[in-house]
Parts: sequence; structure tokens; C-alpha cells
Amino acid sequence: MMRCEKLLVNSVLLLLLFNSLPVFAFNLTAIESYLLMSKKHDLKNNKREFLWTGVVTNKVDNLNKNWNRPAIENWGVSDRYPGTPGMPIPLVKPYSETDPSFTGPNGEHYGIEVEFADTTVAPREPNSKNVRLYSDFGQTGAETSGMTRAEIHIRSTLQDMKVKEGDTLWLGWSEQYSDLDMDKITTVFQFRNQPNEQTLAEAGFTQSEITELVNADINKGGPAVGIITTPINEALHYQFTAREGTTMNWRVPQGHTHLSNFPIKTNQWYDFIIQIKYSQSDNGRLRIWVYEHNVNSAVNYSINDVPEWDFHGATMYTYPSHYLSAIPSPEIRHGVYRHERVNSSEAIAEKDRFMTKYIGPLRLWAGAEDDGFEYVAPK
Repeated sequence: MMRCEKLLVNSVLLLLLFNSLPVFAFNLTAIESYLLMSKKHDLKNNKREFLWTGVVTNKVDNLNKNWNRPAIENWGVSDRYPGTPGMPIPLVKPYSETDPSFTGPNGEHYGIEVEFADTTVAPREPNSKNVRLYSDFGQTGAETSGMTRAEIHIRSTLQDMKVKEGDTLWLGWSEQYSDLDMDKITTVFQFRNQPNEQTLAEAGFTQSEITELVNADINKGGPAVGIITTPINEALHYQFTAREGTTMNWRVPQGHTHLSNFPIKTNQWYDFIIQIKYSQSDNGRLRIWVYEHNVNSAVNYSINDVPEWDFHGATMYTYPSHYLSAIPSPEIRHGVYRHERVNSSEAIAEKDRFMTKYIGPLRLWAGAEDDGFEYVAPK
């Protein structure tokens, strides 16, 4: 029987931090600066705003603004403190060494990049910046390993907001693509609820209990709710999906997926508003509004607009009977997560090598009130 005892959480965090410090010592200041500048707390505890801007405490240049990782790693930019698991390490070698004849479409130096405060594309809102995520299948062995990922993980923010099962969360953001993968599926948004080892430790599980759960693959499963781009009749469409079952044994029943009725365009801002009731049971709900942003007109979005998808059902994986549902494990992931190149032997054409996505401001509201729509709606 799993149990949740009161532990000294601060001590656990400190141990994790200091045990990891030597790995990240090369660039702690840069990483810390970016995380601080990307995370802005509202005065009220149920609101968060990520404008991707702020004061940077050290010089930003090509050596520290691009965070890179091999395709085989668990790639991500976490909103946790520097030195904790999940932070990226620049191990991907630059094109000057691996592919001297190639440069990315925006002058990229590496095969996987994440840039904060990028100015290549005008910001979606005044006084804000973008996050730019770039992935190239032509580097890091992605032709055969089957994936590249450039992601931002947001987990500790949801823990800080005390989001738990039964709660409702509103999310609003904008995204734009300058380059798209027209041939294969790409995940662009995920909502997860499988905990990692650190989450379990923070919740009070012992190391032996954590080992037992990890060996049972409780931390696997991928997104419980996700948005992907998928090719249909030589055009890309958004596909929205809610999985049912456990992290070890899930499925997508009929009625748990929806395709957008419009094709995705390059160089077009798409504004997303999502309402998710976080639940293992049928009382969960997922409403998604998607708008093509018109730069020449004022934004006038309303909760009375017909959503792209209104799903009723489970929005998280089901925990096994002996597993504590009180564990705070919701997580948001944004970025580009490119799939289905496994065992591909053919050469990848240059136009299909790369995908570039920009994320504008992101806002969160915890609460079922309709005011959440207005707060998170892109401005």
C-alpha cells in the first residue's frame, strides 16, 4: 500500500539541487536568468502570466541563448529551479562540426534550439517576447531514432497554484509556425498527469516506493490530453485527443478525438483558449477555442463563441487503486515533438528537415469561473 507521509520537502529539494549542481555549473546564471525572466506571478494566487520577458542578469549571446540536447534525451526546458532533473544540457554539436554545408532557415547553429526573447518574428503582444523552438531531423540521428523534441515544461507552477484533481484550469496562448513538418505527426501541446521521481519524493514517498512505482511504468504514458498537427490530403490539421486508461494501458476511444476543420498555415498566429477540468472520471471536461488572429483587427473573443471541441470525459490517466490521487502531478508541455521517423532510411529533403514554432504570451487561471476565459484570452 502506497502512503504519503509528511517529509521535509525543502530538504529533498536541496538534496536534488546540490546533487545535480556539478552537471549544470557551466551555465547556471544563464539558465536562472531565463527562468526568472519567463515566469511572472500575478498578485492573485490563481493567476499566472508568462510574457517571456524581463531583466537578464548576464550577457545573452549565441553560446548561452540556445539550449540543445540529443534526440535520445528527455528534452525540455523546465520551469523548476536550475540544477533539477529535466534541464537541458548543450550536448548537440553545432552544424559547423556535424554538417558544415547546412544552416537552418533562420541561421540556426544547432539541430535543436530553444530561444527566449527571440526577435525574428514580431511579438504577438506589445511588451512581450516569443519563445522560438526549432527542430531539425537531419541532425542527432533523428532519421532512425524517430523523434526530436524542443519543449518547455510547466509543472512547478501548477504545483505552486495547488492544482489538483477536480480543479478547473484555463490556459491561453498564441503560436505561429514559420516552418512545418508536412509529412509526419508533430505534438505541439500536452497536458500530463504522470508523476516523475521528484514529484513522488516531494509528495512523501520513500525511495523504495518510488522505485516500485517507476518499475511499474507509472511515470510513462505521454500526454493524457494533447494537440498534434497531422497531415490529411496534403494539408496539416490540428487533432485534439483525450486518452483513457492508465499510464501503462491507455487507449483513445471513439469520440475522444477531433480534427480541426481548417488547414494550418505558416506565418499565421493561432490563438488558443483551453478550459480543462482535471479529472479521472467522466465529469472531466475539455473545451478548446482556436482563432486565426487577424493583425489588422482588435481581438474580440467571447466565451459564447462556439468552441472547436467540447469534450466530456476523463482528462487524466486513471491512478491504480493503491495510488494516491492527492499527488500533485499535472504538467503542461509546449513545443515541437516530432514523431514517426523510426527506421526511416531515405534521405530527408531539406524542406522537410526542420520545423520552427513560436509561442507568444501564456496565461493560466485556476478556477471554474467564466472570468478565466477573459483573463487567459490572447490580447
